[in-house]
Amino acid sequence: MKFTLFLEASTLEETKQALDNFKRFTANYDVSVSVSKVEEYWKIEDMYKALLEVNKSSECNVKTMLSKIASKWLELPDEYLASKTMDDCEIYIPNLYMITLNMDD
Repeated sequence: MKFTLFLEASTLEETKQALDNFKRFTANYDVSVSVSKVEEYWKIEDMYKALLEVNKSSECNVKTMLSKIASKWLELPDEYLASKTMDDCEIYIPNLYMITLNMDD
């Protein structure tokens, strides 16, 4: 299980701060994540893309946490997606523009 976060940030330092905040947020729901990759997102200026691996032992807690991240999720085969650009979707995490949760291992 993996999260992909698209974060509104102009520097890597801002991105790291947003990731630390997200990790603290997930810890409140007993979900342990580790950052596996961070890079500038080439399609949008002042946007970073981060990949986070969910610890196997905490995967059972992830779905209950989703409603605390965003008000609306698009359910795709093996993936959930929430974005500020979706109609009636409010993202509750500061600096988070879009997030996907890939259910595949």
